[in-house]
Amino acid sequence: MVTNTLLWIMYCFYSLKNISGFTKSSLVIIIAFNLLTVVLSAFLSSILIQKIKNRFKFIVYWIVVGILLSPITLLIGNVSFFSTILLASILGFYGGFGFSVVMGYYSATTQKINRAKISGLSVFFVTIFFVIMTLGQEYVLSPMVSSGTMFAMISVTICKLVSLIAILLLKPIESSVSNEETISYKAVLKTREVLLYFLLWLMFSVVNNFVNPILYDSFGNTQFFAQMTMVETVLSGILAILFGFLADRVGRKRLLFIGFVLLGLGYALLGLLSAYPMSLPFYTILDALAWSIFSPIFLLTIWGDIADKRGGEKFYVIGVLPYLLSNFLQIILGQYSLISMIDLTTIFTFVCIFLFIAVIPLFLAPETLPVQDVRELDLRKYYEKVKEKAKKDAKNLQLHDDNDNDAANDSVNNDV
Repeated sequence: MVTNTLLWIMYCFYSLKNISGFTKSSLVIIIAFNLLTVVLSAFLSSILIQKIKNRFKFIVYWIVVGILLSPITLLIGNVSFFSTILLASILGFYGGFGFSVVMGYYSATTQKINRAKISGLSVFFVTIFFVIMTLGQEYVLSPMVSSGTMFAMISVTICKLVSLIAILLLKPIESSVSNEETISYKAVLKTREVLLYFLLWLMFSVVNNFVNPILYDSFGNTQFFAQMTMVETVLSGILAILFGFLADRVGRKRLLFIGFVLLGLGYALLGLLSAYPMSLPFYTILDALAWSIFSPIFLLTIWGDIADKRGGEKFYVIGVLPYLLSNFLQIILGQYSLISMIDLTTIFTFVCIFLFIAVIPLFLAPETLPVQDVRELDLRKYYEKVKEKAKKDAKNLQLHDDNDNDAANDSVNNDV
């Protein structure tokens, strides 16, 4: 469910972003409507679910609607400007409407000690499916729709069908929203952990999406840049599994510190060696490592940890804002080339300083994975090992006794 939700929002956003035939201003307006409706519908559904109470049935109906709605994505790039705005709004509203409820369900049905590893797996599947659809749009040609749009639409529909079949067959335990779990947005924003991690996530997202248009303008070979972007996407998705497991062992803060160090090294490398094209592959590896840490933790883990046993919908709505807003900032910077006149060394020096400032909230933020949970997990594993060893020793002892008895009986028989 998490994979389908994130995949829908990303697929619609990038399909709209790559539309041709509109002016720069028109494209910015289209993207603005899409992201705005995502946020507004997520905000609406996070409040509405408190009255509906039952998340599971809501999600089932939402997936069914998505299957029926998927064919209209074929209209992207094939209708007028105002029709495209309406289409972008519909797609954004649907994606956001399910996002908050799915993430609330995810928060309620996962434990802190396992949440990051599940988040890493979700990021991996989102990345793989997104890469497949992106390559399909670029290289697969359909007789009905050019540029592989049909292929991408079918891929999204299949993902939703698989999700629906899995839910109906597995019949997971329903997660209901009780009055005791509900919390207002005012209370969420007053939570110290939310403010600190939100500020940290916002700074990283803004810096990262500020740098991407610079890189695109700096490396004139757009094919080379596109290849490095694809490599980074695949690498970060694969490594997200590893760092998800590590986050459930060593905690979230340690990995976030490591991620910011890697990111700072990458930007410093670009600032010092910006004139050399080979600096891009090294930066790609470092940025992929950083994103493989940030994606599972910031998108899917931290907000569920902070929500704890309360309804997680509002926490995830607040948590996704930096990601959406920074992507919109990237669109504006990329369309209008607002940074093309600034010296690259100056830009990356500024970015490194800004990242150093961004780490300050991380020092103040508490660890969301309690040490007690890790110790209890280690104790349970140790107990299981001891129990298994005791059973094995008892079995060996029994076999030894049986052999001794058999030997004694044979000796008596021989004497007789």
